[in-house]
Amino acid sequence: MKSIIFVPVKDYIKSRKHLFIKFVFPMVVAAIALAITLFFNFGDSEKLNSIFSEFISTQINIIAILISFSIAIITILVSADNRNIQELKKTLSNEKDYNSVNGKQLSLFQILLSNIAYNIICETVYLIFLIAVALTKSIFPIQLLKYVSAICIFIILHILLVLLESVALLALMLYIKLSYCGNTMATQNQIAYPILIMKIIVI
Repeated sequence: MKSIIFVPVKDYIKSRKHLFIKFVFPMVVAAIALAITLFFNFGDSEKLNSIFSEFISTQINIIAILISFSIAIITILVSADNRNIQELKKTLSNEKDYNSVNGKQLSLFQILLSNIAYNIICETVYLIFLIAVALTKSIFPIQLLKYVSAICIFIILHILLVLLESVALLALMLYIKLSYCGNTMATQNQIAYPILIMKIIVI
């Protein structure tokens, strides 16, 4: 059961060549945020506890919305069977940006699907983590809560970067749709254009 649940995670990690970007940037921001909280005084324990509680509560609401959004996208992708989806299934991903998985180059449709599936798994695990923190935060010392906040910043930024990549790929779908006007098939350059947008967003 565990192996089935985390197959999208394995495929996502194996297929991405520039995956480190989505980890390094959130890590740097989280480290800066942690350093600020450690070296500057933001109030007494009661005030910091209140800020932390609001921070966790806000993130729980945001992650719940993102999970619903991601599930809605997967539902649309799986149920849709139009020319745009068929074209995405036929078009292989760029070998310069994506590794093959089990000896096969993934299609753009599989890349998008793995993105969203990976995001849903990360969001779900993170939501469980946030709920656990919300229920047990009273037993943690203030200093530890600062480290927990840094971890939260790292995870939420990572999730948002992957989500931005997914949105860029969705833009690819819309671009292909526009190129079908007048029954004209999308060219390889037209298909590659949104991938360039995605690189700009992610990098």
